[in-house]
Amino acid sequence: FLLLTAFLMLPASAAAETKEEEIRLPIVMYHHLSPKARLQGDYVLSPQELESDLQYLREHGYESITTEQLIQWSKGEGQLPEKPVMITFDDGYESTLVYGGPLLKKYGFQAVIAVIGSAADLFTEKQDHMLDYSYLAWDAVREISHEDVFEIQCHTYTMHSLNTRKGCGKISGEDFSNYKAKLIEDLTRFQDKCAAENVRLVNAIAFPYGVYCDDTISIIKELGFEAAFTCTERINYLSGDPEELFELRRFNRPHGISSEKFFSKWEET
Repeated sequence: FLLLTAFLMLPASAAAETKEEEIRLPIVMYHHLSPKARLQGDYVLSPQELESDLQYLREHGYESITTEQLIQWSKGEGQLPEKPVMITFDDGYESTLVYGGPLLKKYGFQAVIAVIGSAADLFTEKQDHMLDYSYLAWDAVREISHEDVFEIQCHTYTMHSLNTRKGCGKISGEDFSNYKAKLIEDLTRFQDKCAAENVRLVNAIAFPYGVYCDDTISIIKELGFEAAFTCTERINYLSGDPEELFELRRFNRPHGISSEKFFSKWEET
């Protein structure tokens, strides 16, 4: 009774903070993997760096979770581990499977791949497996979606671009109805293609380049999405409210720094 009374007497902001810190969820964002030094940079990591990261996470007691697990937890179904982490790979490069798959299995982790529909189309047609640049074809996406290492989610069909429209953002001066029609067209096309290819798809999206707006969130909810990943570099503190899953924040992992230095960001935010 005394503890309850003390909690109720806290200022509203302090009470909210107490609830907000129930689950601390860091999310790391990878892109391409390559052993070639000339390709490595802000969005291309060496397989050795990925392995070092996975070693760090395991040694520090982290357990990976999937988007599906997170969604179910937000609905009051299931539990999350004491130190959860999410490992995400954007774009759907073939290198994620070739280099990342064996390492994830070795260290007992799962990861999320956000696939670009048009890229999967292109490499299904080309059958080009040059790992410097190749993306996963639909047959590979389908196969790994039914296994237990990778989970597949949407990275849009054709909106992974910085041309007139930047990612899922609005074009300057674009009205809501036109924006909504374009976004629904693209995301429905992705969902329909995955259904046609028998891809097991989680109801989540990674916004290309982290570009979105309030209208984006309302539209994806109409389409049945239950989570969305941004590029904002902050830790997620989750209370269990499903609404919190629509702006999940992630840390981009660049080449050239140690695992210890990279993960120290998690202690600074």
